[in-house]
Amino acid sequence: MEVIDIEAFIMVVLLIVNIPLYKIIFKAMFRDSDDFKESVRYSFTPDLFSLFRGQYWKDQIGEAKLSFFIIACISAIAFEYFIIKAVIGIFV
Repeated sequence: MEVIDIEAFIMVVLLIVNIPLYKIIFKAMFRDSDDFKESVRYSFTPDLFSLFRGQYWKDQIGEAKLSFFIIACISAIAFEYFIIKAVIGIFV
């Protein structure tokens, strides 16, 4: 296997293995699935529309929660990936 294939394999495995971690992060960030759906809806709603509806700050908080959730999930994968690469580098 080439190096690129091994790296892609590691990433795919980490994406799948971390599903329980995603659920933990999800429960820490959102009250329930409706809160998540609301955050997604706010992320697609222009801020100007939210301002006119009187929901500007709810929009900003919803977008921030969704952004932090995505960043936390990606950061976990990146952190684990670099640890695995370091361990593999020690043995190879």
